[in-house]
Amino acid sequence: MAKRHDLTAYAYRQQRARLLAESDVCHLCGHAGADVVDHLTPVSRGGDPLDPENQAPAHGINRCPTCGRNCNGERGNRPLTSGLKTSRDWYTAPR
Repeated sequence: MAKRHDLTAYAYRQQRARLLAESDVCHLCGHAGADVVDHLTPVSRGGDPLDPENQAPAHGINRCPTCGRNCNGERGNRPLTSGLKTSRDWYTAPR
């Protein structure tokens, strides 16, 4: 797998830290403790990885402390409207 230099650059890491400092509420499940940035329009589908309007907090490999999900990983690169495979609607619009 090719390394994503745009997501490891210092500027991106600073931007990610600012976003998570503003809010740690996952935009997918609504629980606190988000540890990664989810791209609302996936980069693989043409989303700009550095556009702050295309970013929202989500749970990653550390998983949600409330529901135990890896929200960003389960969403993958599917559009937000397709939702996660779950018994409830997890999508809430970013604030």
